[in-house]
Amino acid sequence: MDHYLEGIRLFNEGEYWHAHEQWEICWLNAPQSEAMFYKGIIQAAAALEKWKRGQPRGMRLNYAKSRPKLVAVSPTMHGMDVAALIAAMDRFVLSGGPPAPVPRITLDPPTAAALDAHIRSLETDPHHG
Repeated sequence: MDHYLEGIRLFNEGEYWHAHEQWEICWLNAPQSEAMFYKGIIQAAAALEKWKRGQPRGMRLNYAKSRPKLVAVSPTMHGMDVAALIAAMDRFVLSGGPPAPVPRITLDPPTAAALDAHIRSLETDPHHG
């Protein structure tokens, strides 16, 4: 399974804890040059998991750890629009959640196509779900 794409799918479905778990696999296997990226998105997912559990302070604290890591990496990494994620998280965390839109990950066209193929493969996998 492509753990990175699965993490994106889960994040965009609001399954932040499971997204975090998938990206942790990526982080543990990543070269040092990519570790900061994975740590940043893992902590962003953890922040949203805290929000989902009704823990606004936990959301703010996790995002306070995530943001500097995300800002330190390229604005686009592994097909992910990191700059857009930062902006969405900033709005969401600053407002304490809704009415700000819940952050979603946006992708460049090749990565979005890979995600679509990944999702289609899950739909045909009898062991998924």
